[in-house]
Amino acid sequence: PKWRSLMKLSKKKHLILMILLILIAVFSISFMKNRAYKEKTQRIAVVFPKLPQQDISMLQEGIRDYAYENQIQLDTWYRSQMSAKELQQLAEEERKNHSIGILLVYPEKYLKKQKDGDTYEDVLAITDTMQESFKNYATFAEIKAETVRLPIEKSVLETIANGKKENIYLENTYQLGYESMYMIAKYGKQKQLGTICINPIELNKETLGDGSLDALLVD
Repeated sequence: PKWRSLMKLSKKKHLILMILLILIAVFSISFMKNRAYKEKTQRIAVVFPKLPQQDISMLQEGIRDYAYENQIQLDTWYRSQMSAKELQQLAEEERKNHSIGILLVYPEKYLKKQKDGDTYEDVLAITDTMQESFKNYATFAEIKAETVRLPIEKSVLETIANGKKENIYLENTYQLGYESMYMIAKYGKQKQLGTICINPIELNKETLGDGSLDALLVD
């Protein structure tokens, strides 16, 4: 009978409609989740020098740990040379990617100093020798004593443990990377970056013995 055919057709239409509604609902939920994730996830660009990475491994670890703990996506670049124009182009590209800031790691290895005393702005530079070239930078305080940096060799620790040296001062590169990321994450959007200056830590028999620095010194 005709009514049965119409009934089957109606059921098919109803089934198709239900499938379409389910697909739309799934798509909408997925879209909203992706949008929420993108809004929640921040991006920071980091430029490293092209040099043996073990030399800056603890610095990199501090940067990456902060990014991981705070759901920050890193846009990582490696440079052996970079001009002021190329840095400007990178900044424009990162703005399009909605990055909240740029961290330059030891730019003295790849970036030329500005002419006529001009400074690079709207970036944060981890630097030993180019502080005058940047409005915002991160570095270690200078002291009149022997200093070493992480990662530290066991032979250096042995000279203190056996009394050949009374003390040395440790520059915590992990902390330098971590705090630099914190500054960009907190103040990058408002363009209110500043200066970070970290004091070296005295390393002697007492600090070696009490275990207070084990987290830094022990692999």
